[in-house]
Amino acid sequence: MDSINRVLLDRIQRSFPLSARPYDVLSEGLGIDGEEVRRRIHALKERNLLRQISAIFNTGALGYRSSLVAMSVPEGEVERAGSVVNLYPGVSHNYLRPGNYNMWFTIAVPPGQSLEKTVEELAERAGGWPTLILPALKKYKLAVVLDVLEEGEAGEESSGAPVVEALAPFQPTEDNVRVVRCIQEDLPLVDNPFEVWANSLGITEADLLKLISQWVSYGFIRRFAAVLNHRQVGFSANGMVVWSCPPERLDGCGKVLSSHAEVSHCYCRPSYPEWPYNLYAMVHARREEECHSIAEKLGDAIGLKDYRILFSTREFKKIRLKLFWS
Repeated sequence: MDSINRVLLDRIQRSFPLSARPYDVLSEGLGIDGEEVRRRIHALKERNLLRQISAIFNTGALGYRSSLVAMSVPEGEVERAGSVVNLYPGVSHNYLRPGNYNMWFTIAVPPGQSLEKTVEELAERAGGWPTLILPALKKYKLAVVLDVLEEGEAGEESSGAPVVEALAPFQPTEDNVRVVRCIQEDLPLVDNPFEVWANSLGITEADLLKLISQWVSYGFIRRFAAVLNHRQVGFSANGMVVWSCPPERLDGCGKVLSSHAEVSHCYCRPSYPEWPYNLYAMVHARREEECHSIAEKLGDAIGLKDYRILFSTREFKKIRLKLFWS
């Protein structure tokens, strides 16, 4: 990638302009026009560096319940268990990681459906293996912004701002659900992309842009932004670092971890006798050695040296979660 592409990726993964002609806005200061920005984004998608540009929703604010789940699956049963888990449409990520609890997946269930019952049924169909439900009890950071810039290239400042939850209840009216289903898809790669969406919804472009902005301010949408393909842009080492943290120190440690740019996600989750870890941080690096160095630095910063790093050894499923799929 050249410097313009790197700066462009840095900008759009933080925030995509909610404007009638967003590519013109993105071109400012880059020495190119909006048409060239659009051409470059198309090329980045063709190279699989850029997954999609869309609304990134706060699923909890829309009435969904979600959780990380760990399952202990015997080696010979991994294929079958993974296939069963992947069939559920609310499972967006499913990885194999080393250890007794080796299958890790994220699941979201729609309003009115029991998370615990759904996981129990999935585990039973997968073979009846021991399962830990690990919902986020507190979210300290949720912002996957990969540092694609090189030294000397000007990008946006990283934000360690706390996660803001919804300021009002989401109303799942027929019209609102139609909008969610639309704007969770990849933004059309045309000069006036929001106009295309608005026309499909039977509303004006101005009204759609206003609604998206309102939903961002209310906390229904966490960001309207691009999602990059981690591995394709060079971040092939993604480690989940876990600590057993004294309860009274969780908030302080979570705040410190969230201030580090290498951390994309940071949560407090429940612990179990067989799994005593309650503080989680996802780190992204180009090599596993870098992840180990980052984890050591993070441990020093919070004064907790006893940690584990879980690297994904296999990817069973990785998709964008589709809300209101039925």
